[in-house]
Amino acid sequence: MERFLHKTKDFLNSYYYPILIVATALITHTFSIEPFGIAVYGITVAFGFILCEDLRFFITPIITFILMFSQKSVKSGIFYKTPYIVAIVIFAVYLVTIMVLHFVIHKKSSDFKGFYKSKLFWGFVALCGAYLLNGFFNFDEYTFGNIAFALVMIISTGVIFFLFRTGLPDAGDTKKYLFFVLYLISIMATLQFFLSFIYQIELVNGEIVKESVMFGWGMWNNMGGLLAFLLPSHFYFACTAKRFGFLFYGSGLVSYLAIVLSLSRSSLLISTLIIGVCAIVCCFAGCNKKINRIITVGIIAVGIIGIIVLWSKISNILGDYLSRGFDDNGRFDIYRRGIENFLNHPVFGGGFSSAKAQEYEFAIFMPDRYHNTFVQLLGTCGIVGLLAYLFHRFQTVVLMWKKRSIFTLFSALCIASLLLTSMLDNHFFNIYPTFIYAIILAVIDKCEANYSSPLNAESK
Repeated sequence: MERFLHKTKDFLNSYYYPILIVATALITHTFSIEPFGIAVYGITVAFGFILCEDLRFFITPIITFILMFSQKSVKSGIFYKTPYIVAIVIFAVYLVTIMVLHFVIHKKSSDFKGFYKSKLFWGFVALCGAYLLNGFFNFDEYTFGNIAFALVMIISTGVIFFLFRTGLPDAGDTKKYLFFVLYLISIMATLQFFLSFIYQIELVNGEIVKESVMFGWGMWNNMGGLLAFLLPSHFYFACTAKRFGFLFYGSGLVSYLAIVLSLSRSSLLISTLIIGVCAIVCCFAGCNKKINRIITVGIIAVGIIGIIVLWSKISNILGDYLSRGFDDNGRFDIYRRGIENFLNHPVFGGGFSSAKAQEYEFAIFMPDRYHNTFVQLLGTCGIVGLLAYLFHRFQTVVLMWKKRSIFTLFSALCIASLLLTSMLDNHFFNIYPTFIYAIILAVIDKCEANYSSPLNAESK
């Protein structure tokens, strides 16, 4: 028994466990077998909390859990039925219980002082406090949804950050491990997208039907946004891997292709900027500069020739982009409603439930949102919310500048992708992207001790 537990602990701390979890999420999503996925997650996470001294193993399950749910299962409405709601509540209680048990068992290896010594502590406190105060003076329209969504956002940002800031080791290969996990999740999401052409995404006269690009955890904008968010993880390894770095460059191009085909204009715009920066960094930093320069020049040449020769087919497949062009798709009207809400409730905003960006709700458990981080904060949390966010953002920028390295640079590119796409969409308020956001910041704050690494060296 002792040998079994030792082997299990080694497996959970290894690079094989994230592969198992990501493969489970992909299989579960593809075949709509959520009970199987939940069972694998529940059993392995229980062993992890009890056996492992730190929470490194927990990074992959907490990020990928929502990504396993398929459109077929969600559309059936089965998750809104009483048995499944009860099961979800029981699973949540179970998760919290074994998490508390972990900190009791492994309290000596947990960095509880890091909870308040973090360089980002007061920024997260301010942001979470602003979330709680949303709509404070707007009592006539105040609803339970205000506090409920505020608590969800606090958990997905502040609680997740401090959980991993406390529970992650500050030595070893935690930084590389994090990017390995992000890379695997990007590959998984890319495969989810391409596999969905078999059973979900429709083509009419060779053109992708945008409305059919749906997944259990989101739609075209969500897929495009997630892939854009994780795109730099490919180029981190293209820049730092001492062997076969060109393979990671290639997988990054495939992921970018998936972003293009997702028909998310905001994701395409920002990911094009991000992949350009990543390519430049790979050409002038890290340990694969020569091969990366050759690949970059070759891709540019092939891309130009391919567009010229195959333009008729490309334009047919991507007809949605060409037909919409620079149309704002109602965004300006949405922003106007948000600003009006702010002007009516300037201090603490109208509250999360007051957002009426469109004529429909995105989901029954989430309020409507304004498709822009600043407008969202002003309209729902007022000037208090915006100032809290700017203070938090100031602290993150200072932290990254002081702890600059190749790891921090690519982490910053991931976060920049999230923040920039969130200027045209709801990604920063979609819950699961902020799980990744908070974990990245926790790893930078906890593990990146090299304050002046030159960018022409591999991140330590």
